[in-house]
Amino acid sequence: MPSGGNVGGVHGFARREFTLMLLRRMADYQPDLVVEAYTRLGARKADYLAAFNRWQTMLRSRRAPQGLDLLHAVLGPEDHLHPLRLGDVTATVCHWRLPLWPDLRWQAIIGAANVVIDGTLVRTPDTPAPVLPEPPDLTPWSCVVADTLARWPDAHQVNPDVASRWLVETAGHRLWFTHGLLQLVE
Repeated sequence: MPSGGNVGGVHGFARREFTLMLLRRMADYQPDLVVEAYTRLGARKADYLAAFNRWQTMLRSRRAPQGLDLLHAVLGPEDHLHPLRLGDVTATVCHWRLPLWPDLRWQAIIGAANVVIDGTLVRTPDTPAPVLPEPPDLTPWSCVVADTLARWPDAHQVNPDVASRWLVETAGHRLWFTHGLLQLVE
């Protein structure tokens, strides 16, 4: 694992800043929850916007570490990892704790050459999934994608072509997720 140093602007960007960065896209749906969340982290709106901008800069920087190396530089070593068979190849699933969501982890699926294939919030394996009401009664931030798929096995997943968002259609409703966390029910 490379040391973060200040290569590519990574120095000082850690789990708190990563969590603030995740809030930026959630603010599109749930601005009030985001204000409560960044306040709990001792931050201001300018801090979460700066964290998002800095993350975007690091993703595009030639000097910053890439893929899993960037996650290590920012989040530190994984709290947990395990192999995942995907057809004929084996990927690695890595989990990190984040300060806002004690029952959730940031999960990255890592492929060949340490490329990040996917990253999303998931429930910890030792935490039972919440008992979910019918879709109209779901509340924002109450569940992750896997919780809804377990509750409604006939649900249909739709990739809305935005990396941070996901859509699950079930029982005549559309459930919108950002970074894997429920944001809105239509």
